[in-house]
Amino acid sequence: MQEEATARYLFIGNFDPSLFGLSERGEVVWVNSFEEALHQTGDFTVIIIEKEHFPDNASKELSEHFPQTPIIVTNSERPQDSPPYARFVSFHRVLSEEIAREERLARVELRVEELRRLHGEAKEMLILLHDNPDPDSIASALALRTLLKRNRQTAIIGHLGEKISRPENIAMIELLEIDLEKIVPADIKEFDSIALVDVQPPYFGSLIPEVDTVIDHHPQVASYKTRFSEIRTQEGATSTILTEFLRAAQMEISERLATALLYGIKTDTVSLNRDANPDDIEAFTFLYPIANLALLRRIERAEMPPSEIRLFGQALADHWISQGIFFSNLGRVKREYLIPKMADFGIQVKGVEWSVALGIVGNSHLVISVRNVGYVKGAGRLLRSIFGEVGSAGGHRSAAKAIIPLKRVRKILGRASQERIKKWVTELFVKAVTEKLEESG
Repeated sequence: MQEEATARYLFIGNFDPSLFGLSERGEVVWVNSFEEALHQTGDFTVIIIEKEHFPDNASKELSEHFPQTPIIVTNSERPQDSPPYARFVSFHRVLSEEIAREERLARVELRVEELRRLHGEAKEMLILLHDNPDPDSIASALALRTLLKRNRQTAIIGHLGEKISRPENIAMIELLEIDLEKIVPADIKEFDSIALVDVQPPYFGSLIPEVDTVIDHHPQVASYKTRFSEIRTQEGATSTILTEFLRAAQMEISERLATALLYGIKTDTVSLNRDANPDDIEAFTFLYPIANLALLRRIERAEMPPSEIRLFGQALADHWISQGIFFSNLGRVKREYLIPKMADFGIQVKGVEWSVALGIVGNSHLVISVRNVGYVKGAGRLLRSIFGEVGSAGGHRSAAKAIIPLKRVRKILGRASQERIKKWVTELFVKAVTEKLEESG
């Protein structure tokens, strides 16, 4: 959206623009007819049209004349066959207290139409998630498929990782009947278009040379080409972005989809307590009355096998604290999700500002999960600075993860024994956190 100092508003109709209280935010141009509007020059922040002044043919011409300007039609129900370039909003909602929000949604609706045109001709589409799909990525994929008006036959939701093992994620997929397919790299060339949600192309290395769409809330870590990109690092969840897209497109959000999106926001922001901003809160509040809360409770209370409880006990027995950092080692684990669960537990320890949990997954990778209290230096940036050259690393301000191939660990340490790994990780983190504290003064 443009800066307030340069905002320009074009009104077409008989209403009084002063009702909208916009004169202090920028220039207001008021005309009585489409002919006058088409003679206007320069860019406008938004065009607002009175219902009686909305003939379809003229509005299409107006849209072509101002292709990047959202159009809002006031005091009107949205027609069944409404044109994609106009947003229909009741009059009272575009008065001064609502205009900024409606203006934003109208601009987002232009982005939605751009996205639909991009994928409109594809017979088979792939919505690809990262290798360990979490609730935010799964919900976002489901929302994108809904937004594009596709189904499970024309848009596959897939991932390249191993079978999902986290109990809550399994419960979400089963209870919400979400079709998530495990694919292999050779399958990718079979699709006409590819969209990534909650992940970006560099994550996959050279496996995916080109994608059409990227929608994510993680920081951009490298340059890449895509035809449509919506990266919002200020949001706590990708589900927040897709919720706004759905609302902008004025689509009905089903109970099933609302439940998925609500859970996606809830898990990625830890119930709005981590990396959440006003957009996340607004999306959460909007979805809450639509979602099936009883079903959500069943998902969140998914059962954990007794064998995994024992692993937590072993990790607690093998923990240590250094320089305000809580370290825990799970050793070799079959299910990766146990590592971030342990990191979540560690950050609750009194006096701790950082929690680092580590474990070896599949006898092939060292996985390190990090949490911090949120008001110290960013976890994602810290993890990239430590492990960015030896593996994949990244995340948000208060939560991040690194994955390092064991062969790289062996090359660095000579032998990937538990004791050597623990000593190596401890030294790296203590040094990095200490340096960050010194930098911040």
